[in-house]
Amino acid sequence: MNRRSACAAWPALLLAGCGWCAPPAPKPAAPSTPAYVPMAGPVAVELSAAQGEVQVRRSSSGPWGPAQLPISLGFDDSVRTGAGGAATLKVGREGTIELRERTEVSVRQLLANRARFRLERGRIGAMPGGTSVAIESSGSSAVAEATTGSFAVFNDGRGLVAVVADAGEVKLTTNGGDTMLAAGQGARVVANSAPVPEAVPRSVLLKVAWPEEKVTRALNVTLRGEADPGAVVAVNGVKTRIEADGHFETDVPLAPGTNHVSITTTDRFGRTVSAEETVRVERRAPPLKAEHEGWQ
Repeated sequence: MNRRSACAAWPALLLAGCGWCAPPAPKPAAPSTPAYVPMAGPVAVELSAAQGEVQVRRSSSGPWGPAQLPISLGFDDSVRTGAGGAATLKVGREGTIELRERTEVSVRQLLANRARFRLERGRIGAMPGGTSVAIESSGSSAVAEATTGSFAVFNDGRGLVAVVADAGEVKLTTNGGDTMLAAGQGARVVANSAPVPEAVPRSVLLKVAWPEEKVTRALNVTLRGEADPGAVVAVNGVKTRIEADGHFETDVPLAPGTNHVSITTTDRFGRTVSAEETVRVERRAPPLKAEHEGWQ
């Protein structure tokens, strides 16, 4: 090929993209590495407030001891309150569980967005705050669960469970069937039976037959009354036996002077009402009146 022919071939080579004169092909892009996303940990549960007698137990076999605030709770840890005691559990970022007096709760499950507790006995009020909170009850198959709103659960420790939805909806599951409770609705469960819907009374029932004599020389006074079936009745802070129909009777010891007698009842929906009366004890013998007739 002469010079003139080679020069004439250059444009054709450029158009054809010859290997030795064409620009190098771009290298394939390296596969991108996805950003590391840490897995969400379990919901945090903390005993954040305590009033009166409050105890904590680590695992089901550990000893009970006084609560030291704040304290984180894990699986199988328990909290209980005594007479006049109260406690608050913080669940997740915004959820809370309020323990009333004479209540015991244990942690049964902690997941990324769900916490499950067991109510051994007593009353609690739950405000999930966006975390799914489930409450199972000892002696029953009942499980109440909600993510928003608020609800209350009562367990008498003998198989009777009552649930009421204060706000939002609560799912109530049992071996006998399921139901959804809307705000203001309640239901009771006996052992493993199906939930029985019931209206929430407007007021808490408490009737007391106070003694007619407000001044006495007696060592004690007998009080009789009526409360809501399944309620807890305490006289001067001492728990009193209540019959299945709600009637109760108890003897109250009296001391010389003025005695303040207080009766408090908490119904199965967690509402409380009190009544109080004053009884005065005078144990001095009445003055003797001498007969002066015939005396000089």
